[in-house]
Amino acid sequence: MELISKITEFAEDAIEDPQYFVVEVMSESNGKIIKVLIDGDAGIPIAECSRLSRRISARIDEEIPDEVGAFTIEVSSPGVDRPLKLARQFTKHIGRSLSFTDSGGKKHEGKFVGMEEDMLKIEEAFKEKGKKKQLLLNEYKIEQINDPRVVVSFKR
Repeated sequence: MELISKITEFAEDAIEDPQYFVVEVMSESNGKIIKVLIDGDAGIPIAECSRLSRRISARIDEEIPDEVGAFTIEVSSPGVDRPLKLARQFTKHIGRSLSFTDSGGKKHEGKFVGMEEDMLKIEEAFKEKGKKKQLLLNEYKIEQINDPRVVVSFKR
């Protein structure tokens, strides 16, 4: 029995509302903490994370043998500091700035203006020497970008 895959199964079973989904289940602190990251098409409320945590914990108590050892389960949303993992996570960030590196290692940042299937449409600023800044609309396949993150801005 692989603990992470079992807890992933428990988390997926605990979700009743189709707008919520499991992003990732991971082990930290040498297996002493298991983090379950859940998201929703419009975010996920703390109350839903609490409800899922109780349901997952109940399944762990029933089905995971004591020989596995003690660990803590944490259920939360991924948070703004974590990279986007699933295509489903991108759509709620249309209109925001994204940063990522392409498959060649080049850094990109721009306004995420849309998505079609697995293609992201990013409006990026481009400036040639002695000319005004121009905006270019570029498309990137999700699987060809690395570490995509929402850029947090406190400007109004």
